[in-house]
Amino acid sequence: MTHVVTESCILCKYTDCVTVCPVDCFHEGPNFLVIDPLECIDCTLCVAECPVDAIYLDADLPNGMEEYPELNTQLAKTWPVLIQKKPALADAETWGKVRDKRIYLVTGEHPTETALPEPSAPLEEYKRTPEFDREHIPAGLLHDHHTKAGVWGRIVILEGRLRYCLDDGSGRNWSLSPERPAWIPPDVPHHVEAADMVRFYVSFWR
Repeated sequence: MTHVVTESCILCKYTDCVTVCPVDCFHEGPNFLVIDPLECIDCTLCVAECPVDAIYLDADLPNGMEEYPELNTQLAKTWPVLIQKKPALADAETWGKVRDKRIYLVTGEHPTETALPEPSAPLEEYKRTPEFDREHIPAGLLHDHHTKAGVWGRIVILEGRLRYCLDDGSGRNWSLSPERPAWIPPDVPHHVEAADMVRFYVSFWR
């Protein structure tokens, strides 16, 4: 048996657990920690130290967390060992209360962090949508759709995060934030995915 870091750690990355671990079993990714099952000695010391209750024995995982033992195993093979405490992520206190964060896990193994597309020439905004939150996102934005030829969209996040996914077969997707808006190229199929906390609008340019 081994201990497993689960979804609650995503976008928080508290490292209190590392300070009490007697072995080097924690590995650090961009917005998540994992436990190497080959190094973990099941001492349980880390469990009580996690402020967001993200660590469980693999035999006691909550419902919906079944994929995390394999995620921990695979990511521990490529992520560096973390041996000392570091500051949590900037919005950790807020994101610690959010559920369904799996879509925001950044592994560094997939081309999700390639540069966002940008228009090559100046554009002028001609229309924008009302503000949307998670409960009021139009169904059309949540599945494959595209802007027409010559029209660029721009997703502007006012609060929280939103994942912007291309449906062009490339698998590329990005986690957007107030500091990171996104341009939507003309005629490129895409959709968005929302966590619990988000407020945004879409503007249109040509």
